[in-house]
Amino acid sequence: MGEEEELSRRRGKKRDKNKKPRKGPLNVAEDFSSKQGGIKKNKSKKQSRGHSNAVKDGSPKNSSRVACKSVKTKGSLKHHYPSEPKAPTLRKKVDPETAKYFSEIANLFENGGVDLEEHSAICGNALEETRGKEVELATDMIISHTLQNLLQGCDSDQLCGFLQNCAKEFPAIAMDKFGSHVAETALKSVATHLLDEGSYSYIEETLTKLCQMVVLDAVNVMCSHCGSHVLRSLLCLCKGVPLDSLEEFHVTKSSAVLAERLNCGPAQSSGKNSKNFQHGFAVTFKFLVRELLNHAKDEIATLRLNKYSSLVLQSALKLSVGDDQELLHAILIVLGCYEENIAQENIIDSARKQEIIVLLEDTASSHLLEVIVEVAPEILYNELLTKVFKGSLLKISSHHCGNFVVQALVSSTRTSDQMDLIWEELGPKFKELFEVGKSGVIASILAACQRLQTHAHECCQALASAVSSDAESPSCIIPHMLFLESYFRDKSCWKWPLDGKMHVLGCLMLQTIFRYPSQHIRPYISSITSMEADHIFQTAKDAGGARVLEVFLCSDATAKQKLNVITRLQDRYGELAMNPSSSFTVEKCFNASSMPLKEAIAGELQAVQAELSKTKHGPYLLKKLDIDGFAKRPQQWKLHQASKESAYKEFQAAFGSSSKLNEQKVPVYQSSQESSKKRRKGHGHNSNAVASSSTEFPGLEISMAKLGFPGHTQGFKRKGYSDENDAEETPSKKFIRNSIKTSFVRKSGKRKSSATELADLAGKEKLSAREVQELFKPTTKTEKQQSGMERTPFLKRRKR
Repeated sequence: MGEEEELSRRRGKKRDKNKKPRKGPLNVAEDFSSKQGGIKKNKSKKQSRGHSNAVKDGSPKNSSRVACKSVKTKGSLKHHYPSEPKAPTLRKKVDPETAKYFSEIANLFENGGVDLEEHSAICGNALEETRGKEVELATDMIISHTLQNLLQGCDSDQLCGFLQNCAKEFPAIAMDKFGSHVAETALKSVATHLLDEGSYSYIEETLTKLCQMVVLDAVNVMCSHCGSHVLRSLLCLCKGVPLDSLEEFHVTKSSAVLAERLNCGPAQSSGKNSKNFQHGFAVTFKFLVRELLNHAKDEIATLRLNKYSSLVLQSALKLSVGDDQELLHAILIVLGCYEENIAQENIIDSARKQEIIVLLEDTASSHLLEVIVEVAPEILYNELLTKVFKGSLLKISSHHCGNFVVQALVSSTRTSDQMDLIWEELGPKFKELFEVGKSGVIASILAACQRLQTHAHECCQALASAVSSDAESPSCIIPHMLFLESYFRDKSCWKWPLDGKMHVLGCLMLQTIFRYPSQHIRPYISSITSMEADHIFQTAKDAGGARVLEVFLCSDATAKQKLNVITRLQDRYGELAMNPSSSFTVEKCFNASSMPLKEAIAGELQAVQAELSKTKHGPYLLKKLDIDGFAKRPQQWKLHQASKESAYKEFQAAFGSSSKLNEQKVPVYQSSQESSKKRRKGHGHNSNAVASSSTEFPGLEISMAKLGFPGHTQGFKRKGYSDENDAEETPSKKFIRNSIKTSFVRKSGKRKSSATELADLAGKEKLSAREVQELFKPTTKTEKQQSGMERTPFLKRRKR
């Protein structure tokens, strides 16, 4: 008793200490009441505004047994007051005999004294010893690790038995800094057993029981640092999200969000969900989302502002995409709207509008609004655009949180009429947005206009005017865009920096611009062709700048204009080839060069062949340009290159218009390898057209023969594959990344040869049967990465 009293006294002091006002947006109750009653807010001056609000599994600052600062309704729902936190539950000490038993189990596993055949049986027997003691063991700092190992090694019946035994206390376990790890491990172990059809019904029963218990304490679990993470995993498990996609629905990183918003592919359609999750529990998932919101709707005003509950709401909305009825129901509860207003087409009234405007100013709630705008069904999106954002877009775009919501709004436009409304307010304001550092809004507008094929000329003109004054030469457009931030920091005396990283968004916007037709981008072509050789070299060495050059070399610019840039990199291709990112630029320059320039580039690479072959990317580049052949048989190499170029031109003459259309739709953030992967799908359709188009294109059969195709029949072999993939892989959802028709546990992808890769074989007079089969042999992404052939996407590079 003395120890418990002492512990209680210490925790009492800690609670008194924790009553001091906390800095930052996480003090939700105080922050919200201050907005309502005029109390001064105590916010930190250094608030980060990114998308990486990752909630890690461990290390919460205090025990999550103490409920978060939830808000109770007192009197009117319009005024919320912070409720008193729940009294902390003292940890129950594990009895010495049980602690000794699990210590022996831990030693047994650590010493490797367990055979594989006995492993499952030992785990099952040890879990039987946890009956009635699940909470104490799961929340113990040491034994919880042993329990995690047991849950990973047991069979599905033992796993579900453990979860059902502790279901009533599962919320408490999930909110504990040690127990949350046990809960996460248990849920991930359940996912690995879903392939066993015999266990499916028992697992569904177990998850239903867990959900029933969790929703009873929904607010506290959602607001808990650890509980929020466990709850998001439970949502993903019920939906059937693959294990390797869990992070996507837990939290979205800023680079992934930016890449998605600059996607020039088809706009999101809220009526279709192309994610086909297998092994999900649709009824259980629907119950969990509905009941979470029903139990929390009285305190939704606070949950929107809390960092951890906001993440739960975001995950629930993302996972509900595809069921418009449930999605609309969930969004209306989150926004505090009423479903009966839908029939009157007046979903958002003036009071709700003011609440939404307030949410734009907070970090957590603005993240939530971004997701709402992205997944909202058409009727709700139109209401948000016309009633909330219209007339205030410039003001919201200038806010440090609100501008991200505007980016989401722009990237989610479905029609040109919606884009017209946005352009009317923001189109003439590019310069003002650059000056306040909101270039992300402009990048989203450029991508959306290209996707919807509207305002192309106006976009190019507005961007050029924003980054250059009347007194400056048009040649400064590209340099200013490459160093966008430094230029607007000191426009009066700006000079090209001798070092320093180029601006990410500036490079991405230039990539978008160079995908427009040449008649719209003449000032940009003129600017890049007038750059100094040293500046072009520095651009090619930068990760973002290199991609700008690559997109330019694939643009509608004339061959003469491209050669103007390529020749200024002469005598430096060897140095560029040693850089993993610049090596792709070398390849693009080689493909766009004339024969004398190709020989010059090959000669430079031959000089550094020994060093280049030792790098990860070097062997691929050397093989791609056939540097060995150039060194040993220069005349044959020259004939081979000429033959390949001729065959490729004939191929492009037959299918160029279709290829160009597909090329313009490629997202600007993707690498050249990813772009070629998308073009392969189009090539499948082109192959199918060979037989029916031979009379329309007289030289087609000769060209295809040079590429290794034995007449008409080859085109029909890939018909089923091409049609099936084209039907399935339409990117109609923003939260879908390589998970179409994947299993819950693993994913795989196949890649086919592109027209460019086929052209590499054009120099051969005849292909063997084995070589023809190799053209259609699937290659996984992992194999590409191991061979150094796949390029790391610009926005998805990880810092070491």
